[in-house]
Amino acid sequence: MSRAPRNKRFGTPRPPARSLSAPPGGALRRMLAAHLAAVNGRDLDRLMAFYADDAVLEFPASPRLLGKAKIRRAFASFFDNWDETSTYDAVVISGNTAAVEGIVTGRHRTLHLRIPGRIETGSRVYHHGFAMFVEVAGGKIISQRVYFDARDLVKQLLGD
Repeated sequence: MSRAPRNKRFGTPRPPARSLSAPPGGALRRMLAAHLAAVNGRDLDRLMAFYADDAVLEFPASPRLLGKAKIRRAFASFFDNWDETSTYDAVVISGNTAAVEGIVTGRHRTLHLRIPGRIETGSRVYHHGFAMFVEVAGGKIISQRVYFDARDLVKQLLGD
């Protein structure tokens, strides 16, 4: 008779291991790759096809965006003002949620009036890590939360 593996500390049965890439993980992983390609390619129409009409997008130091129209305007502004390339270093999927770690490398394109010190056109190249959580339903992104150190980004842009 085979026994379930036991938790060494408490002697209780451990739950069976499950694959982190089990469906819909494969589809979600492919969606994330295509989403990243759309962001890096600055393809606004292709990018917006990934979002549900009532999606939520959250970034540091920015207002929470609710709805596809607001998300579209934010990405349009982002594409006009920032020249960035992102890479994903790690993607972990559980059910319909993905956790992503990555690196952004970029340059600010235009005068930025909301950051003290006024970042000029053609500012310094910056690099920063980020973490992102993406939740999907019905094949569309319903929630995307991105975390990074916004203060460090400003310091890099200002040359501090």
